Amino acid sequence: RTHTMLLLSASSCFAPATELRCRGCHGSSGGTSRCGRISMGSAALSGEAAEEAYWRAWFWDKASEAVEEQFASAGKRALRRVREYIKVNRGDVAQGMPKKLRKHPHYDVVGGYFPGLSATPFLDASAAPFDAIRRAAPAIREELDGLLAREAEFEDIGKPLGWRTMPIYYRGERQASFPAEECPQTMGALGKLRLAGETVAFQRQSPGTGLPRHVDPCSWVVACHVGMVCPTGEEGGETPYISVAGEKYHWREGEVMVFDPSFKHETFNPTSQDRIILNIDLFHPELTDLECRVIQETIRLK
Repeated sequence: RTHTMLLLSASSCFAPATELRCRGCHGSSGGTSRCGRISMGSAALSGEAAEEAYWRAWFWDKASEAVEEQFASAGKRALRRVREYIKVNRGDVAQGMPKKLRKHPHYDVVGGYFPGLSATPFLDASAAPFDAIRRAAPAIREELDGLLAREAEFEDIGKPLGWRTMPIYYRGERQASFPAEECPQTMGALGKLRLAGETVAFQRQSPGTGLPRHVDPCSWVVACHVGMVCPTGEEGGETPYISVAGEKYHWREGEVMVFDPSFKHETFNPTSQDRIILNIDLFHPELTDLECRVIQETIRLK
């Protein structure tokens, strides 16, 4: 593999959002893993692991130099968790996590880990900054209805059949395909939030479909869902839901839900109608503004 590929791997921040992980395979060095997969031979695995560890350490050493230079005026206390963040991601991420998370059957980090943040499947969506998006939900729904009326396109992005998206931001970049001029209330509400540089999109799930169980890459991101079009179940049946760490949440129109996507989660729409939500990837609310800027800088360095 090329050094470029290794550098991306070394950054520990950029695993695909749909990557599925089997906890039973972690740490296997040869033979058959607990989930039945045949792993690589120990010699080949150790050679590859050593190479990746070298380039991971190289990247994070360079990131540390850049952060110390750019944020030299920040106090020691302000940078305490930042330096721990760099240290953890430079080495074995799992070993840098608290034991209760490392051993948690529903928690996994496939990308970057930021220490010292609360980790719970669902967050309190009634407080700031999430209350602002709840107040804006009716206006956002009205603008979405306008897009639906003129049959604005939802894209198939290669996820399981039935999952389509209308991206507003992707990897932190506003998407030219989104008609922002038709959605001033939506854009205004988003502009007041600390977007995490991942995804903001209207997401549509067809009847009888869902996403398989998975985790998203980075522990500093929380996912905010705003119910837009949430069909009711036929004859009192179940409505569309997401299950996070084994606990179900059923989307409701105008309601805001926030969860930690480092916990294993899956979705399903058991109704005969499409479900649409607004998904907003946000920085964890316990991060300081400086810490958010540091994370953005390390992502930029990739």
